[in-house]
Amino acid sequence: MVKKKQPPADPRHARWARRPDERPREILEAALRVFSARSYATTRLEDVAAAAGVTKGTIYYYFKNKEDLLVRLVASRDRELFADLEAQLNGLAGPVSAKLRMLMRKGFCDPADESQRLLHLVIHELHADSPKVFVRAIQNSLVEGWTLLAKLIEVGKQSGEFRQDADAEVAARVFTSGLVLQQLWRGGMELDTLDPFDKDRMVDSTIELFLHSLRPTVSVLPSTRAAGKRRARHS
Repeated sequence: MVKKKQPPADPRHARWARRPDERPREILEAALRVFSARSYATTRLEDVAAAAGVTKGTIYYYFKNKEDLLVRLVASRDRELFADLEAQLNGLAGPVSAKLRMLMRKGFCDPADESQRLLHLVIHELHADSPKVFVRAIQNSLVEGWTLLAKLIEVGKQSGEFRQDADAEVAARVFTSGLVLQQLWRGGMELDTLDPFDKDRMVDSTIELFLHSLRPTVSVLPSTRAAGKRRARHS
């Protein structure tokens, strides 16, 4: 019996058949490129599909809609970012203040990584154009960020580097929120044009003010104060 010759497989189908697990990641990467170039508000799923080399139906197979695509894009980048931060913190020796400085500079200074830079651009535009989607996209990263910061503050309290009466959870929330709002206001309200200000200076000075507020207060005992006055009178 002569076997029928099979027609050659569509190379696109063969590509997906070999790497089905890669499809969502490639779609997310394409979405990041398109969102940063066109903005989330004006992007259509057809645009993302074309950039990813798939059909619109393929996107719907993995993602509910455009908002779901964006939220999962931010979540995937957050997982990578926080995993990298935790690894760096675990490998960094020295006082807690050094770890806190590293954490906040990584989180708030301009990123060196191109994909993180593009994501920052998308999120800033999202804040102005689609506030409800913005909230859903970043709420988990905010909670993860100040939870990690609060853990560092607790470690500093245990070592005696920070004040025992410092409320780590409140401090972490206030510190994080202040820098987040400054960055969003400066971008969304065009304050960088009206009132130019160096971003690194903002971050570094805020960190130092924050650390100063956490350091133990050195109190002078009454006997020491009295002795100092006596020395001043006899000098």
